Amino acid sequence: MKTRLLTIIALLFLVPAVHAADIPVAATSEKGEADTIKRTFTVRPGGEIVLDLDRGSVKVRTVRGNEVHLVFERNVTGVDEDNIKEFLERHELDIRQSGDRIFVDSRFEEEDRRWGRSRSRTGSKFKLDVTVLVPEQYSIDFQNGAGNIEIEDLTGNITGITGAGNVLVSRISGSVDVTSGAGNVEVFHVDGRLAARSGAGNIVIREIAGRLEAHTGAGDVEVYLTRQPRGDSDLSSGAGNVTVYLDPGLAVKVEAHSSLGSAKTDFDLPVSGKWMSKSFEGILNGGGPALVLNSGVGNVSLRRN
Repeated sequence: MKTRLLTIIALLFLVPAVHAADIPVAATSEKGEADTIKRTFTVRPGGEIVLDLDRGSVKVRTVRGNEVHLVFERNVTGVDEDNIKEFLERHELDIRQSGDRIFVDSRFEEEDRRWGRSRSRTGSKFKLDVTVLVPEQYSIDFQNGAGNIEIEDLTGNITGITGAGNVLVSRISGSVDVTSGAGNVEVFHVDGRLAARSGAGNIVIREIAGRLEAHTGAGDVEVYLTRQPRGDSDLSSGAGNVTVYLDPGLAVKVEAHSSLGSAKTDFDLPVSGKWMSKSFEGILNGGGPALVLNSGVGNVSLRRN
């Protein structure tokens, strides 16, 4: 069984690089070798943390004050005690801080012949959970090869991509642009522009006021619009359903189309089309920003919220 070794992140103020082997490993528990690493930075609100990881799961929360706190919980199983240090040395971190910006680059050297057979036999595994606490006014820029991302309660901008994992973003005052290559994306309560994408996963969006873009290659798109949009909304799925729950009092210009599927609406908009290609369009409450729904293979629906 191929080993999955998630990223270890350790931030050291003004230290350009650190190796995992430099950090002591805790005593063996019934679940394997486990330890917790903590780091704290003094910053000013309005800064940014940039995470460039090849793997790992990350949770970002806010705290009052002018500090960034980082907690890394890691667990190693299936590795002999004598080999743990060498196992961790394969992970390299490049850590830099410039003003109120923190940069983290994390890479793990892939297994070689020396490790391949023994790790497969023993089922060795490395699990990492990272918690990042930042000031309430702070921005996040992340790139992650594999792992879930959760970000909540920020005044700032969020930009990032995870290759394989779910993305959850909620209660953000600022712009959000997030992508998952293979995973679900959920975004709640964003006061700003939102772009949400998934290569293969579902997208769920609630309480958005700014311009909205949501696209998935294979999955459903579900959007709840309860506030008057300040910009156009463009929603699409290559293979999946696109459903919008719309407050009846909102003013929008609707365009909905399914290339291979059905089209349904609770509003007074006529549905047209031949065979399995269906569409509807029209103006609600005098018109406003565009609300566009598209599905390649799937249904499009506009429901009363």
